[in-house]
Amino acid sequence: MPDFIGRPFIKENVVEARDYQIDLAKSVLEKGSTLVVAPTALGKTIVAALVIADMLARKKGKVLFLAPTKPLVLQHSNTLKKFLKIEPEEIATITGILKVKERKEIFNSSLIICSTPQCTRNDLARKRVSLEGFALIVFDEAHRAVGDYAYVDIAKAFAVQNPSGLVLGMTASPGHEKKKIEEVANNLFIKNFEIKTHEDSDVVPYVNEVSLEWRSIELPKEFERISLLLQAYLKKNLSDLKRTGMVPTDNPKYFSRKRILDLQIKVSARIRSYGRKMPSLYAAASKIACVLMASHALLLIETQGPQALNDYFEKNLEKAKQEKGSRALTMFLKDERIKNAIVETRKVAAEGIEHTKLVELKKIVLSQFQENPESRILIFNHYRDSVSFVAGKLSELPGVRVQQFIGQASKGKSKGLSQKEQGEIIKKFEDGEYNVLVATSVAEEGLDIPACDLVVFYEPVPSEIRHIQRRGRTGRINKGKAIILMAKGTRDEAFYWSAKNKEGKMTRALKRLQSKKPEGQKKLGEFNG
Repeated sequence: MPDFIGRPFIKENVVEARDYQIDLAKSVLEKGSTLVVAPTALGKTIVAALVIADMLARKKGKVLFLAPTKPLVLQHSNTLKKFLKIEPEEIATITGILKVKERKEIFNSSLIICSTPQCTRNDLARKRVSLEGFALIVFDEAHRAVGDYAYVDIAKAFAVQNPSGLVLGMTASPGHEKKKIEEVANNLFIKNFEIKTHEDSDVVPYVNEVSLEWRSIELPKEFERISLLLQAYLKKNLSDLKRTGMVPTDNPKYFSRKRILDLQIKVSARIRSYGRKMPSLYAAASKIACVLMASHALLLIETQGPQALNDYFEKNLEKAKQEKGSRALTMFLKDERIKNAIVETRKVAAEGIEHTKLVELKKIVLSQFQENPESRILIFNHYRDSVSFVAGKLSELPGVRVQQFIGQASKGKSKGLSQKEQGEIIKKFEDGEYNVLVATSVAEEGLDIPACDLVVFYEPVPSEIRHIQRRGRTGRINKGKAIILMAKGTRDEAFYWSAKNKEGKMTRALKRLQSKKPEGQKKLGEFNG
């Protein structure tokens, strides 16, 4: 039998006593505002609950618990009601569906408020509410506290309205660059860092092994002509841009999506400054847009397959037909190489030639259910159209009960899932009505999706944050397994190694920051686990 935490305001026999969680809560209370970095499933919400319980015991003031999405807000609200020994009515939930008057009443009358940041920022900006009576703000998914995200303004308001207040930031990954980590910390007025990993001695007893396997897959030979046509078009436009001095190289491998978008922003700024005085800038802007389209098309054929690329081409052709397209889109579709690529893509898609990833995925799924018929499998795919296609193909397999899991926003003909529908799908997955979920990035961040025996990355992601979040979906209750599918010789490989390198940089940067002693933090007393 596990030991449980005995603590005022924590329900008896509910929260298992784990040394690392107690130590993290102690650190927050003793050292002051803290950024807690720990992998998914290590119980960061429990750490928050322990800190909140201490605040309540000391009658320090109210608590604001922020999370970036409605489902996460509701999840945290339910968790706090489960753990904390206070009346459930004292824990309120605020999201955009509430009217302004209701939000104001709830904000002023409740002891603990779980809210989306946009609502809180709007109400603070209009002086409908104040943070003066708050002792603690918890920022979940704290890595978002950059740029103009609502967390930044809320933290500023808290620092002004209650300078002695406590901030707890929680994230699985704040980013790999020291500068980005420091930006998050500075924006939240945090000086103390606490990091936990699966390898820490006090964590090891509580985590299950997760095996990580990557499989390199050869592209079908039928994709080669499409790929070569797109590469030729890409190379031509980059060469033109290089001749005008817009880019340093015409090597397509140099141009990640981020680099192309950064270049687009740079040229747009120059157009605003110089306008008609430099007409060459308009031509460059069109070429950059063409580069972006060709790069995306190449990514689709390499990582998703002809069906996804065909959908992309058809959407753009329809847009141009309805005269909704830009000058760049017209240039793109009129080029002979693109015309030929469209013809080849239609042909390969009509012949039903699948990406070898899909062939491998079917084998993986069938093998997993042979090994354990009661398995739950979560498959991540970056593209919503591909989610639908992959789910449809998997539904043809015996014993596979598959469901798509996507975000709330509707895109084109694809209708989003409401918050209620998402919750119902997760419950049915837990109960076994579905045994496979094919999900977009909405399943990566924070949502309490039941433990999965297997997580499959249909494509690697270049973000170390998303890589960590995806991997953390397995191994929560039992031994887990993650498989990453990579198309050989494509950007899949670059994305995988990029995420791995960034994760290593992040860990080293955090360790350096953690070793720095926070300046002048007031000790708030002993925390009795």
